[in-house]
Amino acid sequence: MINPLELETAIVTIRKTKPLVLNLTNYVTMDFMANSLLALGAAPLMSVCDAELEELIKISHAVNINIGTLDENFITRAVQAVKLAKTYHKPVIVDPVGCGASSIRTKTARKLMLIGPSIIRGNASEIMALFDTETKSLGVESLHATDQAKNHAHQLAKNHQLTIVVSGEKDFITDATTEIILPFGSPLMKLITGMGCALTAIIAAFRAVIPNDFEAATLATAYFGLCGNLAAIKSGPKPGLFRSMFIDELYSADFNAMLEILNAKSKQYAI
Repeated sequence: MINPLELETAIVTIRKTKPLVLNLTNYVTMDFMANSLLALGAAPLMSVCDAELEELIKISHAVNINIGTLDENFITRAVQAVKLAKTYHKPVIVDPVGCGASSIRTKTARKLMLIGPSIIRGNASEIMALFDTETKSLGVESLHATDQAKNHAHQLAKNHQLTIVVSGEKDFITDATTEIILPFGSPLMKLITGMGCALTAIIAAFRAVIPNDFEAATLATAYFGLCGNLAAIKSGPKPGLFRSMFIDELYSADFNAMLEILNAKSKQYAI
């Protein structure tokens, strides 16, 4: 079950401390990710410069790595970032965008996973491809449902001692010891480029203030989905309006409205 008080406490903490989230990310969704983090109350910082990497990791509270637009320079930078983050005891959250679509994406995602991030967030096909070389994805689109990736996620979490978030129509989160299914969000979310990328960034912000990987990932994913529910109510079937409303909901943090959704959906999610 999602504890509304814990969710509210996490948001209050983020807004009081304004954790710095360093993002090594793609060029397509960078703006949306930054605005989502700002609306949440965190401090986003984007970097494509190798020379400043160590300095920025030293002052960051969490590191978000998204392989959406990778090349050889980015791969080298991302690997170095994970190693530096481990040295300075900073949590790393990885988004294996398009894992399974090409060999270089799959290889890079697996290499980052082996170095030791705290949390990995991907859609079902991406998570399955991390585990199984035969699994394919359609770019950033998932060809599989969340339920199909549950066993893969559990095994990855167990083998690599991390938390896995499988996002989709339902979200599944596991650290191989505890797991939860979350039914929040809106079908409009899949029509907005960068929703998954923004979710990974939001998870990084929560992890910056919550030391437990599973708890941080669960509360962040729940909050993200609940904001999606509320945005859809206000926007109607209009993806463009939904995008704006979603950022507004991240900022508004309407916990009374969220509590109503939590109570209404209480039988649909479980640990």
